[in-house]
Amino acid sequence: MISRDPLGAAEQAAVTDEILSVLRHDLRNRFAIVRNASFYIRRKVAREASCKKDPKIEEFFAIIDDEVVEASAQLDEPVDAERLFDRRTVRVSAAECARRAAACARIGATGARVELTAHEGDVDVDPIELSVAVRCLIENAVESMPGGGVAVLRGASIGSRYVIEITDTGVAPRDVDREAIMCPFYTTKPGHFGLGLNIAKRVARRYSGRLVVEPREQGTSAVIELPLAASPGPGDVGLEPAR
Repeated sequence: MISRDPLGAAEQAAVTDEILSVLRHDLRNRFAIVRNASFYIRRKVAREASCKKDPKIEEFFAIIDDEVVEASAQLDEPVDAERLFDRRTVRVSAAECARRAAACARIGATGARVELTAHEGDVDVDPIELSVAVRCLIENAVESMPGGGVAVLRGASIGSRYVIEITDTGVAPRDVDREAIMCPFYTTKPGHFGLGLNIAKRVARRYSGRLVVEPREQGTSAVIELPLAASPGPGDVGLEPAR
């Protein structure tokens, strides 16, 4: 029994990353609006005689512009939240990361279970961070089956990439915009933040991979693809295409 969540610090860092990313994007847009509005008013006022008589007006417009530029630059500075988790990229077994994710998944009393088949294959990632990403997908799958069901996790090398696929037997929301479900804070589940897919997507991209989510005839398939650390050998095992 796991008394302490071994993925907890990495998950906190991932959630912090996602929230900060959204806030930074929103603030950059707002700063740009302020700067554009200031520039427009500055041009209009510059024609007025009162502006020419009072040098403070031009001075204050310059202050507004400088402060907006400085504030925007500060958004790119590192924050203390990065200390929550010391990221390290090493060559690791992707299968071991998948097993760790399944072992740490918070399934509770949902009645769901995880079936795991993971073949060996090495990738260059932070092992804890990849485990967090896979756990997010497992928990998403479990949450889509409130009455219980099976979340199937398969991992294998396909060509030059390692593929981790999680499928569920829940009801796939086929009318939901696929772009929308990847947006931060988008969720159809009360009491949830809607960050699981975003965290998994961010982790995959950080290590030159990608996340793909597709509806199936029954349920949903979520796939993380990552480059293999070395060229696959003749003994690698592949996955059958999801149906």
